[in-house]
Amino acid sequence: MSVVLLALLLQAQTQAQPVPQVPAPISVQLAVRIDPDTVTVGERFIAVLRVRAPAGATIEFPAAPDSASIPPTATRIIGEPLIRDEPARGATIRTAAYRMTAWDVEQQSLGLANIVVRADGQVGYVSLSSYRVFVRSVLPADSALRVPKPPRAQILVKPISEIPWLLFFAALLLAALGRWLWQVYRRWRDRPLEPFAAAEREFARIEALNLVAAGDGPRHVAMMVDTMRVYLARRVTGIELSHTSSELIAAAGSIQSVTPGLGALLWRADLAKFAAHRTSGEDATETGRSSREVVLAVEAELERREAEAKRSASKRAA
Repeated sequence: MSVVLLALLLQAQTQAQPVPQVPAPISVQLAVRIDPDTVTVGERFIAVLRVRAPAGATIEFPAAPDSASIPPTATRIIGEPLIRDEPARGATIRTAAYRMTAWDVEQQSLGLANIVVRADGQVGYVSLSSYRVFVRSVLPADSALRVPKPPRAQILVKPISEIPWLLFFAALLLAALGRWLWQVYRRWRDRPLEPFAAAEREFARIEALNLVAAGDGPRHVAMMVDTMRVYLARRVTGIELSHTSSELIAAAGSIQSVTPGLGALLWRADLAKFAAHRTSGEDATETGRSSREVVLAVEAELERREAEAKRSASKRAA
């Protein structure tokens, strides 16, 4: 009797205990697209994951694993995935696109961790381990049938001789030296001469033209007198090359004692140049000789004055 009562008591206590409520699992839909689904080793492909969850849920896609923690031939993610949220009524839809590459043949998993879905305080996990990509080998079915290429001919490296290079640099050095010597010569050749030396050289050049013998006396007169005028403008203070004949005579007061015929000489030259005066050969030669004598006389007088000035300065200094 006591045993029956004890059994009824235990049954009553069991019926009085509340039954725990088990929450319903999160409703998640997953769509996976791999493009292309067959690749070769190292060829890139795209894996698109599309998850649909209840409204208000949060969806976290897996990040790229650390390259140091996975095998060298494992499928790898290139860069960061492109994640996009799609508007939907009564649901949360999120899409992720991964750029990937596989480094082993046959069926290869994507190597992605689980997708995490959180909704109403619950956490759900969506596995991606069943999705794979097929990696096709590019080797022939029987590698023993592969015929290797013949070996290339051996490359013979000849020793480099230093003689051609030494000759080349020597030629460059000689060319540079020759250019420098030519520049030095040109500077020496084109150096400005002293007024008297320049006038003498110009007189000699004009006389070498033999203009008088060629019947061009007026030109000979004009050129010889112009050479004299250039000398006077460079050597005598106060005389300018732009002076007319009368202005030149007025400015030549300091040398009138050694040039008594300067006025007549300039007058004959003006007739030959501007009045087309016919000049005989003897007159042209005489006018040219007179121009040269004026230069010689003026140079001698100026050198005498400069010597006297130096002696006076030496006496004052002593």
